[in-house]
Amino acid sequence: MRYFLIICHHGHHGRNKSQDITFAIMAANLIDAQTQARKMPGVKHTRGIICGKEITKEEYTIRRETSAYYYFQ
Repeated sequence: MRYFLIICHHGHHGRNKSQDITFAIMAANLIDAQTQARKMPGVKHTRGIICGKEITKEEYTIRRETSAYYYFQ
């Protein structure tokens, strides 16, 4: 497994209004990580994913400890 940061549009702020949120996700590849992030609660369906990048296991652990969505995955 590899580790990724995925940045998504998030929130119910009305049409074309959102804030960005970053998820730390463990997946086999970037496409699978983006698919997991798109299914997270609150992620916009039409413009959901902004970008993603691979990270180290240490950075993944730190991000997961501070993530608001830690318990949802």
